[in-house]
Amino acid sequence: MSTEESQVSPLQSSTDGKASSQAQQTSEKPAPKPYGWHIAVYPALAWVPIFGASVTLPSPPNEPPTVPGPSGSTDTSINGALFGGARFEIRKWSVDLLFMWVGLSAQRETPFTKVNLDFVFGHVMGGREVLPNLYLEGGARRLALDIHAIVGSDSAYRSPGFWDPLVGLSYRRQLGRKWRILVHGDGGGFGAGSDVDITATARAEWQFARHFGIDIGYGGMHLTDSNTVGGRTLTISQTLHGPIFGFGVFF
Repeated sequence: MSTEESQVSPLQSSTDGKASSQAQQTSEKPAPKPYGWHIAVYPALAWVPIFGASVTLPSPPNEPPTVPGPSGSTDTSINGALFGGARFEIRKWSVDLLFMWVGLSAQRETPFTKVNLDFVFGHVMGGREVLPNLYLEGGARRLALDIHAIVGSDSAYRSPGFWDPLVGLSYRRQLGRKWRILVHGDGGGFGAGSDVDITATARAEWQFARHFGIDIGYGGMHLTDSNTVGGRTLTISQTLHGPIFGFGVFF
Protein backbone atom coordinates (compact mmCIF):
# COMPACT_ATOMS: atom_id res chain seq x y z
CA MET A 1 0.00 0.00 0.00
CA SER A 2 2.79 2.42 0.84
CA THR A 3 4.56 1.54 -2.41
CA GLU A 4 1.49 2.44 -4.49
CA GLU A 5 1.09 5.69 -2.63
CA SER A 6 4.72 6.61 -3.25
CA GLN A 7 4.27 5.88 -6.97
CA VAL A 8 1.06 7.90 -7.29
CA SER A 9 2.17 10.97 -5.34
CA PRO A 10 5.05 12.02 -7.66
CA LEU A 11 2.75 11.66 -10.67
CA GLN A 12 0.19 13.98 -9.09
CA SER A 13 2.89 16.42 -8.08
CA SER A 14 4.31 16.48 -11.59
CA THR A 15 0.86 17.03 -13.13
CA ASP A 16 0.08 19.86 -10.71
CA GLY A 17 3.42 21.50 -11.48
CA LYS A 18 2.77 21.44 -15.23
CA ALA A 19 -0.71 22.92 -14.76
CA SER A 20 0.66 25.65 -12.51
CA SER A 21 3.42 26.45 -15.00
CA GLN A 22 0.94 26.61 -17.87
CA ALA A 23 -1.39 28.87 -15.88
CA GLN A 24 1.52 31.18 -15.04
CA GLN A 25 2.59 31.40 -18.68
CA THR A 26 -0.98 32.14 -19.74
CA SER A 27 -1.36 34.90 -17.16
CA GLU A 28 1.89 36.49 -18.34
CA LYS A 29 0.71 36.76 -21.95
CA PRO A 30 -0.38 40.31 -22.88
CA ALA A 31 -4.09 40.88 -23.31
CA PRO A 32 -5.20 40.95 -26.93
CA LYS A 33 -5.64 44.42 -28.44
CA PRO A 34 -9.35 45.20 -27.95
CA TYR A 35 -11.38 45.35 -31.15
CA GLY A 36 -8.30 46.02 -33.29
CA TRP A 37 -8.50 49.83 -33.47
CA HIS A 38 -6.92 49.62 -36.91
CA ILE A 39 -9.51 51.70 -38.78
CA ALA A 40 -11.60 54.51 -37.33
CA VAL A 41 -14.15 56.46 -39.37
CA TYR A 42 -15.78 59.64 -38.00
CA PRO A 43 -18.87 60.36 -40.14
CA ALA A 44 -20.14 63.12 -37.85
CA LEU A 45 -18.10 65.36 -35.57
CA ALA A 46 -19.07 68.79 -34.26
CA TRP A 47 -16.85 71.58 -32.98
CA VAL A 48 -18.16 74.53 -30.97
CA PRO A 49 -15.27 77.01 -31.07
CA ILE A 50 -14.89 80.42 -29.49
CA PHE A 51 -13.72 82.70 -32.30
CA GLY A 52 -11.83 85.98 -32.27
CA ALA A 53 -9.86 87.76 -34.99
CA SER A 54 -7.74 90.78 -35.78
CA VAL A 55 -7.65 92.26 -39.28
CA THR A 56 -5.76 94.88 -41.24
CA LEU A 57 -7.58 96.02 -44.36
CA PRO A 58 -5.87 96.96 -47.63
CA SER A 59 -5.00 100.63 -48.03
CA PRO A 60 -7.79 102.74 -49.60
CA PRO A 61 -7.61 103.33 -53.37
CA ASN A 62 -6.61 106.99 -52.85
CA GLU A 63 -3.60 105.97 -50.73
CA PRO A 64 -0.29 104.42 -51.82
CA PRO A 65 -0.20 100.60 -51.47
CA THR A 66 2.57 100.88 -48.89
CA VAL A 67 0.30 102.77 -46.48
CA PRO A 68 -1.37 100.35 -44.01
CA GLY A 69 -5.16 100.27 -44.12
CA PRO A 70 -7.44 100.51 -41.09
CA SER A 71 -7.14 97.70 -38.55
CA GLY A 72 -9.15 96.36 -35.64
CA SER A 73 -9.91 93.36 -33.44
CA THR A 74 -13.19 91.65 -32.66
CA ASP A 75 -14.54 90.39 -29.39
CA THR A 76 -14.85 86.62 -29.05
CA SER A 77 -18.04 84.75 -29.90
CA ILE A 78 -19.28 81.16 -29.97
CA ASN A 79 -19.54 79.59 -33.42
CA GLY A 80 -19.90 76.15 -35.00
CA ALA A 81 -18.09 73.74 -37.29
CA LEU A 82 -18.83 70.35 -38.80
CA PHE A 83 -16.24 67.83 -39.89
CA GLY A 84 -15.50 64.21 -40.54
CA GLY A 85 -12.45 62.06 -41.02
CA ALA A 86 -10.79 58.68 -40.81
CA ARG A 87 -7.68 57.12 -39.32
CA PHE A 88 -5.83 54.02 -40.52
CA GLU A 89 -3.17 52.22 -38.47
CA ILE A 90 -1.01 49.42 -39.85
CA ARG A 91 1.74 48.20 -37.54
CA LYS A 92 3.95 51.25 -36.91
CA TRP A 93 2.37 53.36 -39.68
CA SER A 94 -0.70 55.59 -39.64
CA VAL A 95 -2.66 57.82 -42.02
CA ASP A 96 -5.13 60.52 -40.94
CA LEU A 97 -7.71 62.20 -43.17
CA LEU A 98 -9.84 65.18 -42.14
CA PHE A 99 -12.38 67.46 -43.83
CA MET A 100 -14.04 70.43 -42.12
CA TRP A 101 -16.38 73.33 -42.88
CA VAL A 102 -16.37 76.32 -40.53
CA GLY A 103 -18.67 79.36 -40.48
CA LEU A 104 -17.36 82.07 -38.15
CA SER A 105 -18.50 85.55 -37.19
CA ALA A 106 -17.39 88.04 -34.54
CA GLN A 107 -17.53 91.79 -34.03
CA ARG A 108 -16.77 94.68 -31.71
CA GLU A 109 -18.85 97.85 -31.44
CA THR A 110 -16.17 100.35 -30.40
CA PRO A 111 -14.21 100.79 -32.56
CA PHE A 112 -16.52 98.96 -34.94
CA THR A 113 -14.87 95.82 -36.33
CA LYS A 114 -16.64 92.86 -37.87
CA VAL A 115 -15.23 89.71 -39.44
CA ASN A 116 -17.20 87.00 -41.24
CA LEU A 117 -15.00 84.06 -42.13
CA ASP A 118 -16.13 80.89 -43.85
CA PHE A 119 -13.55 78.31 -44.73
CA VAL A 120 -13.23 74.74 -45.87
CA PHE A 121 -10.16 72.70 -45.16
CA GLY A 122 -9.00 69.18 -45.62
CA HIS A 123 -5.74 67.56 -44.68
CA VAL A 124 -3.91 64.29 -45.04
CA MET A 125 -1.08 63.27 -42.73
CA GLY A 126 1.06 60.15 -42.63
CA GLY A 127 3.06 59.09 -39.62
CA ARG A 128 5.34 56.47 -38.14
CA GLU A 129 5.62 55.36 -34.52
CA VAL A 130 9.01 56.55 -33.25
CA LEU A 131 8.42 55.83 -29.55
CA PRO A 132 5.73 53.72 -27.86
CA ASN A 133 2.37 55.33 -28.81
CA LEU A 134 4.09 58.44 -30.25
CA TYR A 135 3.88 59.14 -34.01
CA LEU A 136 5.95 61.60 -36.02
CA GLU A 137 3.84 62.91 -38.92
CA GLY A 138 4.01 64.96 -42.08
CA GLY A 139 1.46 66.03 -44.66
CA ALA A 140 -0.46 68.91 -46.20
CA ARG A 141 -3.59 70.95 -45.55
CA ARG A 142 -5.76 72.67 -48.15
CA LEU A 143 -7.62 75.81 -47.05
CA ALA A 144 -10.18 77.84 -48.99
CA LEU A 145 -11.35 81.03 -47.23
CA ASP A 146 -14.11 83.58 -47.75
CA ILE A 147 -13.21 86.70 -45.76
CA HIS A 148 -15.50 89.70 -45.32
CA ALA A 149 -14.00 92.25 -42.96
CA ILE A 150 -15.25 95.68 -41.89
CA VAL A 151 -13.32 98.27 -39.86
CA GLY A 152 -15.23 101.49 -39.30
CA SER A 153 -16.61 102.59 -42.66
CA ASP A 154 -14.10 100.56 -44.70
CA SER A 155 -14.54 96.97 -45.81
CA ALA A 156 -12.78 94.29 -47.84
CA TYR A 157 -13.67 90.93 -49.32
CA ARG A 158 -11.20 88.25 -50.34
CA SER A 159 -11.36 84.53 -51.21
CA PRO A 160 -7.82 83.14 -50.94
CA GLY A 161 -6.98 79.45 -51.25
CA PHE A 162 -3.68 77.75 -50.54
CA TRP A 163 -1.85 74.56 -49.56
CA ASP A 164 0.05 74.40 -46.27
CA PRO A 165 2.85 71.88 -45.64
CA LEU A 166 2.52 70.33 -42.17
CA VAL A 167 4.64 68.58 -39.56
CA GLY A 168 3.12 67.12 -36.41
CA LEU A 169 3.09 64.68 -33.53
CA SER A 170 0.33 62.36 -32.27
CA TYR A 171 0.12 60.40 -29.05
CA ARG A 172 -2.39 57.54 -28.98
CA ARG A 173 -2.81 55.19 -26.04
CA GLN A 174 -5.29 52.47 -25.17
CA LEU A 175 -6.79 52.70 -21.66
CA GLY A 176 -8.57 49.46 -20.84
CA ARG A 177 -10.92 47.73 -23.24
CA LYS A 178 -13.16 50.65 -24.17
CA TRP A 179 -11.19 53.90 -23.78
CA ARG A 180 -8.46 55.47 -25.86
CA ILE A 181 -6.81 58.90 -25.68
CA LEU A 182 -5.56 60.80 -28.72
CA VAL A 183 -3.46 63.96 -28.47
CA HIS A 184 -2.38 65.68 -31.69
CA GLY A 185 -0.56 68.85 -32.65
CA ASP A 186 0.71 70.16 -35.97
CA GLY A 187 2.12 73.31 -37.48
CA GLY A 188 2.64 74.55 -40.99
CA GLY A 189 2.33 77.32 -43.49
CA PHE A 190 5.91 78.59 -43.24
CA GLY A 191 5.04 81.27 -45.80
CA ALA A 192 4.57 78.64 -48.49
CA GLY A 193 0.79 78.83 -48.08
CA SER A 194 -0.44 80.77 -45.06
CA ASP A 195 1.93 82.65 -42.77
CA VAL A 196 1.14 80.56 -39.66
CA ASP A 197 -1.11 77.49 -39.36
CA ILE A 198 -1.20 75.69 -35.98
CA THR A 199 -3.72 73.17 -34.62
CA ALA A 200 -3.92 71.07 -31.47
CA THR A 201 -6.53 68.59 -30.20
CA ALA A 202 -6.96 66.28 -27.21
CA ARG A 203 -9.71 63.68 -27.46
CA ALA A 204 -10.99 60.53 -25.77
CA GLU A 205 -12.78 57.68 -27.56
CA TRP A 206 -15.28 55.58 -25.66
CA GLN A 207 -16.10 52.41 -27.59
CA PHE A 208 -19.46 51.39 -26.12
CA ALA A 209 -19.94 48.58 -28.68
CA ARG A 210 -17.64 46.49 -30.83
CA HIS A 211 -17.82 48.83 -33.83
CA PHE A 212 -19.30 52.05 -32.42
CA GLY A 213 -18.11 54.76 -30.08
CA ILE A 214 -18.35 58.36 -28.90
CA ASP A 215 -15.60 60.93 -29.33
CA ILE A 216 -15.21 63.86 -26.92
CA GLY A 217 -12.43 66.39 -26.49
CA TYR A 218 -11.12 69.91 -27.04
CA GLY A 219 -9.36 71.55 -29.97
CA GLY A 220 -7.78 74.82 -31.01
CA MET A 221 -6.50 76.45 -34.19
CA HIS A 222 -4.51 79.61 -34.97
CA LEU A 223 -4.23 80.91 -38.53
CA THR A 224 -2.53 84.01 -39.91
CA ASP A 225 -2.69 84.84 -43.60
CA SER A 226 -1.68 87.80 -45.74
CA ASN A 227 -3.42 88.10 -49.10
CA THR A 228 -2.09 90.63 -51.63
CA VAL A 229 -4.03 91.71 -54.72
CA GLY A 230 -2.81 94.58 -56.89
CA GLY A 231 -0.13 95.43 -54.35
CA ARG A 232 -2.69 95.91 -51.56
CA THR A 233 -2.64 93.45 -48.68
CA LEU A 234 -5.38 92.14 -46.41
CA THR A 235 -4.02 90.49 -43.26
CA ILE A 236 -6.14 88.39 -40.91
CA SER A 237 -5.14 86.57 -37.74
CA GLN A 238 -7.75 84.36 -36.11
CA THR A 239 -7.84 81.99 -33.16
CA LEU A 240 -10.57 79.51 -32.31
CA HIS A 241 -10.86 76.88 -29.61
CA GLY A 242 -13.63 74.82 -28.07
CA PRO A 243 -15.13 71.40 -27.30
CA ILE A 244 -15.39 68.58 -29.84
CA PHE A 245 -17.91 65.76 -29.76
CA GLY A 246 -19.14 63.19 -32.22
CA PHE A 247 -19.61 59.60 -33.32
CA GLY A 248 -17.11 57.02 -34.53
CA VAL A 249 -17.23 53.67 -36.34
CA PHE A 250 -14.36 51.26 -35.66
CA PHE A 251 -13.08 48.19 -37.50
